[in-house]
Amino acid sequence: MKLFGFLKNKENDTFRITKSDRLWVEDNFNWLIKVFGYPYRESEQILLSENYFQKTFKDDRVLIENIILDLNSLLQIQEGKIAFEVVNDIRDTYGMPYEIEGKPFETELEVDEAKYKIHIANSLQKHPKRLIYSLVYEFIRIKLIDNKLQFDTCDDTELFIYLAGIYFGFGVLLSQNLKDTGRVDDGFWETKWNYISEMPNEIMAFALATYSKLIEQDSPKWKENLPSDLKSQFGKAIKYLNDNPSELYDKKELEVNELFKTAYDQYLKNQFDEAIANLQKILYLTNDDVMKADVYNNLGYYNIRLKNYEQSVSYFKSSINIIPDYGYANDNLGYALIQLGKLEEGKEFLEKALETENNDIAYTYRNYALYYQAKGEVNKAEEYFKKSFDSIKDSVDLLEYHYADFLIKNVQTEKGLVFLKKAVEKGEPEAINKMNEIKKN
Repeated sequence: MKLFGFLKNKENDTFRITKSDRLWVEDNFNWLIKVFGYPYRESEQILLSENYFQKTFKDDRVLIENIILDLNSLLQIQEGKIAFEVVNDIRDTYGMPYEIEGKPFETELEVDEAKYKIHIANSLQKHPKRLIYSLVYEFIRIKLIDNKLQFDTCDDTELFIYLAGIYFGFGVLLSQNLKDTGRVDDGFWETKWNYISEMPNEIMAFALATYSKLIEQDSPKWKENLPSDLKSQFGKAIKYLNDNPSELYDKKELEVNELFKTAYDQYLKNQFDEAIANLQKILYLTNDDVMKADVYNNLGYYNIRLKNYEQSVSYFKSSINIIPDYGYANDNLGYALIQLGKLEEGKEFLEKALETENNDIAYTYRNYALYYQAKGEVNKAEEYFKKSFDSIKDSVDLLEYHYADFLIKNVQTEKGLVFLKKAVEKGEPEAINKMNEIKKN
């Protein structure tokens, strides 16, 4: 087990940390960066508010199913993969005196072939904040497992989950639950609870400060939401890191992240050529394989939007060479090949995208619809277009545009124009050009 050996200097109250503890934090952050890439400069820590937990706060009661939906969205985990079961135990029997030795059962994760089930103690529903914290903890585990990461280090697992939680943006929420004590007395029975995390305040503060230095924010707004003692330690940890810089911080990779975000913003404005130019710069700057895979995928996708399908195929294959089970790149490659008339090869990559389970299913169904449309199987194409619309989480590029094209080609012109108009309203250049052509004729 990792033993933390923090040092305290009572004379000047400066922040102190042992070399081994500092290395433990930085090595684990370095591992997360290698897997998931550098966080963005404007990254925020998630707070327990309606801004982040929209479904949870819209209901008068704190419902487990709403928390799960919010966490699915925040951690980008595919909906439908996570189920839960509320478990009753002796704590739910009124008038039954009991004493629990050791850590009480609150949640437990069951994993079965990329499907997850969270067992939740019924008594936890009486403590909404603790319930949310416990589910956040399990979701961080799910996020790591979903990315096929071997993180279980026995006695160190809980400590690593806290670091991963900070990296994924849940540091503030986790820090607010390092301790949980309370007492309820209904006039007849008294209930007491006392929970203290294995994560020491000093190490939590250092980890939060390390994350803040990664995104170049010495005084982030979210620090005001830290418990008072941890907030004080956080400030000292920041000063310590300013005086003792870490090799973990790579300004070049932060610049790369900014270029990547700029390219994405340009893409949203349909400035595809400009976005491609910025992405190409990144390939000369970054040593991060995750970033390279993302860049190649986006280069391919932006070229798709310019209908440079041959070029896009090359980029998608480069992305998959780095990360073979990159669902989005496999999906996009399937789309590009179908557009080039290489139907069966394209379908193979759609099947691979499904196998990865990290694809967007609405896009995959859209691509299957195009496959069946190209084969002249009208009913199957219609079926998959419907599946795509039914699976939309946010928005699916070119879905209305392609469906409009499908309808018009199958002599459902009036209905097709309705969907084409929707695509135009989304600002898709392909749809705008198509509508202009129709108007000319």
